[in-house]
Parts: sequence; structure tokens; C-alpha cells
Amino acid sequence: MLRFIPLGLLAVLAVFAPAVPTQAQTTTVETVLPAGSDIDDGLTLGPDGALYGSRFGGFPTPVGRTVTRVELPEAMTSIYADGFSRANGLTFGPDGTLYVANYNTGTVSAVTPDGDTSLFGRAPGPTTVSGLLYDTARDVVVVASYDGNWVKTVDANGTFADVIDEGLNFPAGLAFDDQGRLYVADFERGKIYRIDGYPDTPSLVQIADLATDIGFLAYGGGQLFATGIDDNRVYEIALDGTVAVLAGTGTRATLDGPGDTAQFNRPNGIVATANGDTLYVSQAGDRALRRIVRTTTTSAEDTQPESGVLLLAPAPNPTSGTAHLRFALDAPTDVSLVLIDLLGRQRMTVAAGLLGVGEHARQIDTAGLASGVYVVVLRTPAGVQTKRLTVR
Repeated sequence: MLRFIPLGLLAVLAVFAPAVPTQAQTTTVETVLPAGSDIDDGLTLGPDGALYGSRFGGFPTPVGRTVTRVELPEAMTSIYADGFSRANGLTFGPDGTLYVANYNTGTVSAVTPDGDTSLFGRAPGPTTVSGLLYDTARDVVVVASYDGNWVKTVDANGTFADVIDEGLNFPAGLAFDDQGRLYVADFERGKIYRIDGYPDTPSLVQIADLATDIGFLAYGGGQLFATGIDDNRVYEIALDGTVAVLAGTGTRATLDGPGDTAQFNRPNGIVATANGDTLYVSQAGDRALRRIVRTTTTSAEDTQPESGVLLLAPAPNPTSGTAHLRFALDAPTDVSLVLIDLLGRQRMTVAAGLLGVGEHARQIDTAGLASGVYVVVLRTPAGVQTKRLTVR
């Protein structure tokens, strides 16, 4: 429903102009699980809002067999599934099935929400498998082979199909951006590629070179993140290829604090929330689990962008039924308002198209959504605003 903006909301919009507050990003690193945990490799966020991490193990022993569930924010842990062979990359499908890469056997396992584990696919030839990523648009799992130097997809029938089989050097990290473009990172060469034309006419386009071995890759908030497993840093990479150190001094240790003084011990797995404000990093060096929190501060009291666009917090929050969403525009604007989960998957479109000046209200029915944390995303030509919504 479209209404005129109330005076109170107009007053809030008015603080956006004409001055632009000074903004700064603060990055803080903290330890979620201490050294010696059961997580040292791939990470993913589940539809239930929990974190899942794999145990790869050492060489030659022990061989990692488990996937651990970490309840957030309490950091309570439990073994979610067992019996793997150097558990590596992880990804969830839309039905809540967890897919696990078995590095040693070159297979992908599927774990149903009921806990049943089965073989999902066996990679062709003697090879290892490393990174996994679910492609919801095509209902396939994207698979990287570490020593096969390829990326393929595998469908529900266990059939593998080629994506890229040349130009890579020990790939592991995989990520999709908001536009469905696929990215892959070389472990041993430190290069990050975009796979243009995926999946029909794929070609590699290098977008960045970190000059260090890359553990895994993640996407959130419009940019990529990667772990420098050998130089003990975590990087943020803009989609145009601009690289910056997000956290880590380069010293191999486990030390909490601001991003520019914090230290990592062989950072490996990485996952980001949809808006990129929180990341989780596993450490291969000592099996500690770290969290990176990115906070934007501003000189003005209101931290919303000064674009004449305002997204208000959803209500009620948490919700178990209907949630009300409100946003305001000070000029006619093309709008996209969607709800996504923490894996970045779009769950519903709430509003789209050209909308007029004023306050806009929408309501959504969350009864069909799994319990967990979701993100309301408002996109306009002026930028992106997000709010979290918890569904019970």
C-alpha cells in the first residue's frame, strides 16, 4: 500500500541531506571456538542459522571424518554427521540437505535433515574433491577438484558435467554473487577467477591475484572474501578485482582484536552472512574458529545512507507468521525488495519496479519458511540497505 510519508518519517529522511557524514569501517576479530575444536576446513551457514564446519585432519593421520554444528551465537557444538574421508567443502541445498566433499575418495555425500547419509556422486577418474557450492537455479552441486584442476556440476542422478577443465591450479574456493556469476579460487597460485558464460559457454577471467595460497572463497554484501592460508591474512575483494587486507598482520598466531592487529593461524574455511557484516573463519593451524565482525560507524546519529531512501526494521521481529516491511522514498525510484536467507538464496520477491514518492508498506507470510535468520534487502539505484528478520 502506498501512503504519503508521515511527518516523522520525512524528518528522518531530511537528515540525509545535504551534508554527508564521515563514515569508517571497524573490523573486529574474536575467537568463537578455541584451538583443538573439530573444525579445520570448509564452513557453511545452514538454513537454521547455525554454522557447520568440516574436519579435514592431518597428514598422514588423523583422517577427518566429521561435520560439526555450531549453534550461534552461543557457540554450542555437536557432531552433525560422521563417517567422511577428509571432509572438505560443504554446501546446503534448498531442502536442507547438506552436501559434503570427501577429499580422499573423490566423492560427494548427502546428509538429509533427518541425519541419513548417502553417496550423492563419485567424481570421474581417480581424483580429489574440494570446494562445493549449490546452484539453486539449476538444482546441481558445483564441485571443484583440487588435484584434477577442474570444476564440474553433479546432479541428483550423480551425473557429472564439465564446467572448466583447464587453466586452474588446485582449485578449492567457490562462490556465487548476487547476479548468479560463479567465481573460483586457486589454492596454490592465489588467483581468483570469474567463470563467464557459466554453465553453457564458460571461460576463465582472472579478477585478482593474492600472491598467496587461498583456502576458500565466500561472498557477501557485494564483495568476495578469501583466506590467505599461508600468509595468515583474510582478504576482501571487490568484484572489479580491488584487493584489500580485511584482517591479519601476517604473523602466524591466534590473537583477537581489531582487524589490523589480529592474528590468524593458517586461516582456511570462510563463510559470510548475506550482507557481509559477519564472517566465520576456520584455522587449519590449530583448529580454532574465528569470527570477523565488520561495523560501519558514522559521524551522524542515523547510520542509514543519505540517499532519500529509508528501509525500516521489520515488525514484529522475531515473527512466526506475518511480518510488516516499510520503506520510504523521497522521489520516484526503481525498487527491488527481496527476502534472502543467510546462504544468499532469494526466498521471495516483496516489491519490484518503479514506485512513487512516499512510504510503502508490504507484508509477507513467513509460515512457509524454516526457522532461522533472514535478510530483507532493499536495492535502489542509490545503493543497498538491509535489515535482519528472525523467523521462529
